[in-house]
Amino acid sequence: MENPTFHLEGVVKSRDEVQDFEGPLSLILMLLQKNKIEIRDISISEILDQYLAYLEEMERMDLEIASEFVQMAAYLLYIKTRTLLAVEEEVTELEQLMSSLEKLRAKDMREAIKQVLPELSAQSERGMLLWTRPQEPVSPAAKVYDYRHEGADLLRALYAVFSRSEAKLPGPPELNALAPKRIVYGVRDKSREILRILGRAPTSLRALYDMGRSRSEVVATFLSVLELCSMGSVLITEQEGELMLSFTGGDTESIIEAIEE
Repeated sequence: MENPTFHLEGVVKSRDEVQDFEGPLSLILMLLQKNKIEIRDISISEILDQYLAYLEEMERMDLEIASEFVQMAAYLLYIKTRTLLAVEEEVTELEQLMSSLEKLRAKDMREAIKQVLPELSAQSERGMLLWTRPQEPVSPAAKVYDYRHEGADLLRALYAVFSRSEAKLPGPPELNALAPKRIVYGVRDKSREILRILGRAPTSLRALYDMGRSRSEVVATFLSVLELCSMGSVLITEQEGELMLSFTGGDTESIIEAIEE
């Protein structure tokens, strides 16, 4: 019985491209040993299917040829298994190399730290001889308050009110002449009034100034706004060029009692 001929696609190496193979199994082993065939490109199952088709065609089983085929096929499996295991071994060697590099890097870092330890120790000893001023405590109200404008903004708004008109007393001029010209407004009373207004809705600083009927009342409004802002009870923000005041919350009477006349 003649040895069967096997056909494999794209397993023979050449200078230009990978060519197909056609020949007996013994030739495959010889080409493998001479590195003319890439073991990864050989399909053992394809060789087995071709051999079984050959036996079926001959309609008889030759034990001698069958044993020779099993021997060669087993050798193919052995070569392919070693190739696959070699890939895993290469990965293991790569991991060992990376681990060695990491250890070497860690060693270099430790050496660098040892070199700067004397300087760090000297700096620490000098620092122990210094005394620093502790941070001043911050009141809770100051943490809540977020004022984003300079004091000059309030002064400009106050000057704008004073420059528009002298006084805004209602009624005919004859009655206004009989009214007292100087009325002193307390900061506490004005602060209570402002908090009552802001408790309903945020109001612009210009609107509060416009409510003043005299310079004295406008000045009281100005001082009250400053006091309430410093306490964190009133927040000033800017909306479309207008300074808007809003009440941050809290007990009104407690806030008023904390204001010094």
